[in-house]
Amino acid sequence: MSKQEDAAVEPDNGQVPEEAVLEAEGSDASGVSDSEETEERDETPEETIVRLQSELEEAQVQAASHLDKMQRTVAEYENAGKRRERQNEERIKRATESMLRQLLPVLDDLELAFQNVPKGVPGEDQAWLQGFEQIQQKLLEILASSEVEPLAKSGEFDPNQHEAISNEPNEDVPSGHIIQTLRTGYRIQDRILRPALVRVAQ
Repeated sequence: MSKQEDAAVEPDNGQVPEEAVLEAEGSDASGVSDSEETEERDETPEETIVRLQSELEEAQVQAASHLDKMQRTVAEYENAGKRRERQNEERIKRATESMLRQLLPVLDDLELAFQNVPKGVPGEDQAWLQGFEQIQQKLLEILASSEVEPLAKSGEFDPNQHEAISNEPNEDVPSGHIIQTLRTGYRIQDRILRPALVRVAQ
């Protein structure tokens, strides 16, 4: 090979000829373009539909899961609110019953006083007596407004409503019935506020 041919193949400075670089770049560029076109053509329309349907189903499953969690959270919040409401109502009932129960001894004292009023009270004392009767009536009205009512003072003994302090023979009262009520019992709605103290016939 002659010196001229060597110079054409390999430049004096040791670098690759510019023509060779341009040819290599053109070859790489055409190769990338062909690869991208091949990738774009890999998925057919049918495959695209299948892929989108699969993604849609997955999104629907996730949405249903989120909706279920949200509904559970809402239900738990509502149940907690209802529990707090019931607890508040129960506290109010207990406080009301406690206050009403404290009034009962006052009624007991008034009732006992009226049972022992001597006969023939002088006229000047009648006004005092009527004043105490009005106090008793007002207390009974307070109880009635809270749905409190006295228990029956006669009839068959009921352990849920009465507390027997004695069982004794009695010819005038049937066995198991109340002979006498010593302390009035009271009911508030469907609950016993205080049982009655009674004497029961055997």
